[in-house]
Amino acid sequence: MKKETKYIDEKTGEIRHGRVQYIDAAFDEEKGYLFWNRKKFAKTFQDIDYPDDLSMIDRGRLATLAKKIYSNTNMLGYRGNGGVRPYDIEGIGRLVGLKRSQSYSFVNRMIEMRILKAVPVQFGDRTETQYYMNPVYFFSSNRLSLNLYLLFREELDAVIPDWVKREFAAGGGSKHG
Repeated sequence: MKKETKYIDEKTGEIRHGRVQYIDAAFDEEKGYLFWNRKKFAKTFQDIDYPDDLSMIDRGRLATLAKKIYSNTNMLGYRGNGGVRPYDIEGIGRLVGLKRSQSYSFVNRMIEMRILKAVPVQFGDRTETQYYMNPVYFFSSNRLSLNLYLLFREELDAVIPDWVKREFAAGGGSKHG
C-alpha cells in the first residue's frame, strides 16, 4: 500500500510539501491479516532451547516476566512515578507469585543461568539495579541494540552472524557488503 501525505497552502492551493510512504497492507489475500503489528510483544525463538536445568515452573515465571519487558529495551520495567522504572527483585517476585526470599533465589538462579542480567546504574548518590532479559530467550524488539548486544555478547555471539559481530565491534559505523 502507498500512503501519500500532502501539505497544501490554503490560500494558493499550491502543494508545498508531499511525502509518500509504502506500508504493509493490513490484509493480504495470501499472507492474511497483519495482527497487532503496533502492540508491545516479546518474541521467543523455536530453535533456541532453554537451559536443560531450567524447570517448567521457572519457564512459566519467565514467560510471565516477558510480558513486563519495557518497550524495546528488554529491561523488566514499567511506567511509574518519575517515568520508566525498573522492577526490583521483590517486584519481580510479586509478578510471579514469590515471597521475598524466594524472589532473591529465583533472580539469582536466572542470573547464574544467564537468562537475566543485573545492571547497576548510578543516579547521583543512588544506585538503581535494572534487570534485563537475555534476548536469545525473550526479545522485545525487531532490532538488537549495541547496548543489549554488549550485555549478552557471549550468548548472542553463538547465534548471530559474523558480519553483525563485526558491525558491533566497529561501533555500528561500517557498512555490510
